[in-house]
Amino acid sequence: MTRTKKEQWAKLLAPIRHGMTDPAKVHFDRARSPYLADYDRILFSNSFRTLARKTQVHPFSANDHVHNRQMHSLEVSSAGRSLGIMVGFFLEERGELPESISPENIGEIVQAACLAHDIGNPPFGHGGESALQDWFKNAENNEAFLKGLTERQKADFKTFDGNAQGFRVVTAIENYKDNGGLRLTYPTLASLVKYPRSAYDAIGEASTKFNFYQSEKQTFDTVFTALGLKHGHYRRHPLSYLTEAADDICYRIIDMEDALELNIISLQDIKDVLAPVYPKLRINEKRLESMDSDRRRAGLIRAKLIAFMIDAIFTAFKNNYDALLDGEPVKSLIDCAEEDVNEYMTRAKDHFFNVILKNHSKIALEIGSYTLYKRLLDTFIPAVHQLKTGKEISYREQQAITLMGVCAPREEDDLYTAYIRVMDFITGMTDTKATFLSRQLLGTTEN
Repeated sequence: MTRTKKEQWAKLLAPIRHGMTDPAKVHFDRARSPYLADYDRILFSNSFRTLARKTQVHPFSANDHVHNRQMHSLEVSSAGRSLGIMVGFFLEERGELPESISPENIGEIVQAACLAHDIGNPPFGHGGESALQDWFKNAENNEAFLKGLTERQKADFKTFDGNAQGFRVVTAIENYKDNGGLRLTYPTLASLVKYPRSAYDAIGEASTKFNFYQSEKQTFDTVFTALGLKHGHYRRHPLSYLTEAADDICYRIIDMEDALELNIISLQDIKDVLAPVYPKLRINEKRLESMDSDRRRAGLIRAKLIAFMIDAIFTAFKNNYDALLDGEPVKSLIDCAEEDVNEYMTRAKDHFFNVILKNHSKIALEIGSYTLYKRLLDTFIPAVHQLKTGKEISYREQQAITLMGVCAPREEDDLYTAYIRVMDFITGMTDTKATFLSRQLLGTTEN
């Protein structure tokens, strides 16, 4: 029997979570909804706190106005909340919002998902991801340490992805360890997922990005099945497109704003990138000119741009509503937006890769992060390999395992799970912690 759209949304928004999977038994407090509780659980988690010392784009910046991962995540959650509330009222106007759900609740779901969207990122951001991948892809390391794993398990390490680590953080690491993690509601978890597949299933695709390890396969399946998002394959939750768009909206302009702070680009460069949409921002040029710094001028432009982009993305959501709800292929809401929006985003992307990422200071630090990751992985992976393959373990290796603390492999863990715990240990560090530990392993603590 075909369900109505309202029935679909009732299933997609069911406020169930690990250990509480019967919607009828969920106490829905309108003053503090289950989705608002999700936001608070993420905000007060240890993993979210560490984002304050993790790189957004520019490592170890001495400029306090340059974004870190935590600042970025908070800003994305703000944009996501606005998008979610707008969609909530849209559903209410169509008569498709379930009775127990308010438009603001939709905003709370997207806000929480946005807050956690980068929670699994390793030290030094995407440079760290590449360093982890390349270490495991190395022929010598692959032969020595991955030989006993299945192909699906090997893929988790060779194509390491902060998105999958993030899903693990909120479902297995924080709070209830290995037993539901933060126990977020299923709608929030699904709205966090941009790539509903495993690393192995992404092999051969245009993008190798993925959202769950083999260790979280059952959890992922439980969530997506309960929400009606499994139809032979996993489909994205409609609200996940808002999470993705909020991230895109923020980082494209904010990455340029940070580059301006670091004198990598000029205010005119930002205006040139924004040229396709700049007239629609309706910026008072006299007011802009009267401001006392380019920092304030960039702030005004950013505020106007984000408001414009939120409206553009909301329009794209409405125009593609049926396809999103039916699980039809929709690349992203940015791609579905008007041509001028797409032109601006393309220019911003090109400027980021061709100018901002080419900054020599950033490149040097990224190269240095490879050395750091090699030292960490060369220490901890062989140690747990010796432990889990029943070989004699040296004093140094035993000390390395002790150093892992609560992330150390458990007696019942197999080799794959032991490696995953090494990933938990390393990716959970801040940039400064990883750097300090790497120096300690070298035999020095000099700054």
